[in-house]
Amino acid sequence: MVGRRNFKSLLRARRQQRGIRVKNLITIAVVVVVALVGFNYFQTGEFKIMPGSSMTEEEQEVNRLRGEFSRAAQEYRQAGRSAGLTGMDSTAGAGAALAAAEGVERDLKKLRKEVKEPEVKTEIDELLAEIKAFQQSIG
Repeated sequence: MVGRRNFKSLLRARRQQRGIRVKNLITIAVVVVVALVGFNYFQTGEFKIMPGSSMTEEEQEVNRLRGEFSRAAQEYRQAGRSAGLTGMDSTAGAGAALAAAEGVERDLKKLRKEVKEPEVKTEIDELLAEIKAFQQSIG
């Protein structure tokens, strides 16, 4: 009788350990998926697990430029925050971010002349409007 109880408690303990392992694996999988989605969002501007390979080259270029603009705008805001908090001169960082935004705008205008698809032109126009609004908000 004592042997059965020990055996049953041993089985129960092993099942609990397996359950904990499965929960840990699920948690790790969720963290990896969230990290992939976050990374791809900052790279392409879209919420996807894997970057879209079904997109045309023009769409991929627009997404790349959207990511560059997002990073430049973030760097500009960060330079402003650092200057406000520390009192240090951060004009070089802000100037580099503005130059990057202007480069993205220039590349988008050039790309718009070459693109034939209306959906891509619409995306370019929307991104150009975002850049224009950003430039107006800072200056």
